[in-house]
Amino acid sequence: MRPSPDQVREPQHVRARRSSEAGPRIGTAPARPRPTRGIASRRSRRPRSGAAARQAGFTLVETLVCLALAGLIGVLLLNAVRVAGGASAAAGRAVGAEDLQSVRDHLRRTLGSLAQRRPDGSRPTLRGGPDGLVAVVAPDQTLERPTELVVALARVPGRDGADDLLERRTEAQALPGQPAVARSEVVLRRIAGLGIRYFGAPSEGARPLWHTAWSRPDRPPVLIEIQIAFPPADRRRWPPLLIALDGSP
Repeated sequence: MRPSPDQVREPQHVRARRSSEAGPRIGTAPARPRPTRGIASRRSRRPRSGAAARQAGFTLVETLVCLALAGLIGVLLLNAVRVAGGASAAAGRAVGAEDLQSVRDHLRRTLGSLAQRRPDGSRPTLRGGPDGLVAVVAPDQTLERPTELVVALARVPGRDGADDLLERRTEAQALPGQPAVARSEVVLRRIAGLGIRYFGAPSEGARPLWHTAWSRPDRPPVLIEIQIAFPPADRRRWPPLLIALDGSP
């Protein structure tokens, strides 16, 4: 005996398809879709892979390139600082050399213009030792120096434990109605030593030689050599200064 059509049960998926084609039943609420927020958030929390992961950070090659560029910039900056320091030191040495040259020119002009024989027949003499000298300089109208000057060079204690080269000037003969004026000036600071030598004949008919002192009363030496030493940390250099004097009678 065959079952009736009402007694035959349809499969579940057939009934579901038929109900979806027929539409919602009257009086029943439509089925709500399942929330997908949790699934999306779980998907967003998954680690990225492939191109997305490469775009999120630096690769090893990019990091190495950045380090190489940083090292190159550091080397360039270091070289720039060294060049600037060298230029500053060279400028300081140039300024020091100019100061020394001006002192050498001043000594050459001063000692190269000694006073000659006076109208009364007397002649100023030059007296000196290894660490100082005293000489009489002739008048000079171009420098507004109408009278003779007694010039003395000596090494004196200075500041910071170093010595200075001091020049003292005094009028040999004061003008009428005016007192003699003595002026002192430091021509070179921070020296460590002063050495003076004199070249000439110590007596009439003797052979000219270098001497550490000069006291001949009738004429000055032919040459004067001035040597100046500086402290070890000082980069200034003083070549021996030779000054030719007028030794004519």
